Amino acid sequence: CVFERKPNVYGSVFRFEGQTTVFAPHLGGPCYRCLFPEPPPPDSVPNCAQAGVLGVLPGIIGMLQAIETIKLIVGIGDPLIGRLLHFDALKVKFRELNLRRDPQCPICGENPTIFAPIDYDQFCGARADQAVPAISVHDVKRKMDAREAFQLIDVRETFEYEIARIDGAKLIPLGEIADRADELPREQLIVVHCHSGQRSAQAVRLLRQRGFANVYNLEGGIDAWSDQIDSSVPKY
Repeated sequence: CVFERKPNVYGSVFRFEGQTTVFAPHLGGPCYRCLFPEPPPPDSVPNCAQAGVLGVLPGIIGMLQAIETIKLIVGIGDPLIGRLLHFDALKVKFRELNLRRDPQCPICGENPTIFAPIDYDQFCGARADQAVPAISVHDVKRKMDAREAFQLIDVRETFEYEIARIDGAKLIPLGEIADRADELPREQLIVVHCHSGQRSAQAVRLLRQRGFANVYNLEGGIDAWSDQIDSSVPKY
């Protein structure tokens, strides 16, 4: 957006809160990197399955973004340039914060050092070669039917396990997997699953870092199992 001199009508949501602003250095405001100089470490930001988002919240923030977009196109009103609008759904309160352009910003500052788009897959350390080994739900079902020995680990939370589970899975929530790794067999195949495959991918990375070589992520998680293998497993 900075290089193309186009406004970035930004919005984000997390649990019961959302925020929106307009990043537009060419119109006198800050850019995205002025507010967030560096991306967070890989896997440090929880996804929706872990943190959750109030269902209507993206719609509220999306409507505010639409309003800002219309204002910019038509040239009316006072766009949220240099202002961050924060919404707390639990209190139904809006709060406005002033944003300043960072003179040291490497993109829009006084002495920029970035002049072209960055490969953020590489920049954030999430390259394709870091993808975790995976196994399909059909392959797991075949192993079950053939009575092959392997350990199925469920890294969801207890309340999720009570809603839906795959027979034979051992529950070890993601937050406990590091401390309970010694409970797992090192010489046996380990298949890790969660709701959709994201948390289990984190668990696979952690276990491989700890020397577990024969551990795989269940593609699509329990959602895929319900869709493709056993429709009696509830979806949530």
